Amino acid sequence: MRHWTIAYALIATWTFGWLAGRFGMLPSLFAAVVIFAPVFFAWRMAAPNKVTKRREYVYLALVTSMAICGTGFVVAKWHETGMDRSAMFDREFYKFKNRVASMPEYENVEVSFTHRKGGRVYLHGHVTNKESHDRLLQTYEWMVRNNESGCYDGVDYPGKSAEGETRPKN
Repeated sequence: MRHWTIAYALIATWTFGWLAGRFGMLPSLFAAVVIFAPVFFAWRMAAPNKVTKRREYVYLALVTSMAICGTGFVVAKWHETGMDRSAMFDREFYKFKNRVASMPEYENVEVSFTHRKGGRVYLHGHVTNKESHDRLLQTYEWMVRNNESGCYDGVDYPGKSAEGETRPKN
């Protein structure tokens, strides 16, 4: 019994890691409570000097089946709603934002986004020349690939037209 519990705990830990990489830490913590519930019950049943009845094994099998099916259902719904793409966009956006903040030529550029419009990225500010502006947009296109709504380009440079340019979807 203890070997099965350890094997299930290892599989559940791997599943938690996979979910955390795909959907983010907070949703994965919610799923971990469901995934690890059978481990706690099995660990209690495997205690030394404990007589375990057949009925308890049936309950454990039922709880394990419900945990696996429930987690599968929740993960399928997360995929259906695009939660994995949203979490991927968040990670890519924050890496891009940190990269822009670390480059001195973009110290006057503000980067933000909204999920309301499908992950639209907004760039505002001022750069010294068109080459810096083009490098900024290339960096955006290279680093933020899971964006459904494109980028609003509000970065000014000498010689740019007065109207803001909107970049199409990637």
